[in-house]
Parts: sequence; structure tokens; C-alpha cells
Amino acid sequence: MLRFPRIEVIKRTIYVPIYRESYEVQTMRPNRPMQSKFGMSKTQANAYSKRMLALLKKEGYDKAVFKSVLIDLRKFVL
Repeated sequence: MLRFPRIEVIKRTIYVPIYRESYEVQTMRPNRPMQSKFGMSKTQANAYSKRMLALLKKEGYDKAVFKSVLIDLRKFVL
């Protein structure tokens, strides 16, 4: 069971035909299906994850798991 919303930034590495890194952002909320956005660069993924944190804060969540760390959204400055 998921107690807090969760935002994870996952790095995907592709070796064919050349080495390439792409990032995926997964957003999970209690009692809702997981949302995923992929194919971004590192800066795009970090910016998108910050926007999702701001959205969670706006929705009224007090705490969230961000990159495997539990943070308090009331004290977290975006």
C-alpha cells in the first residue's frame, strides 16, 4: 500500500547504435494509476519532477517521497 505520493526519476541507457541516456519520471499517488513520462534529458526530467512536486503541494499533500527521500512539502521550497 502506498501511504505517500511518490516521484521517481529513472535513468535509461541505450547502447544501440550509440550510447544515449534518457530519463523517465514516474508519479504515483494513493488509489490512482501510475503516470509516467519518458524520453527526456536530465534537465527536462528534473524540471518536470519539480513541477509535479508543486502540483502535489497544490493538491494538498503534506508529504511526498521524492527520489527515494521522504520530504515535507510544507517546508520544501520550490
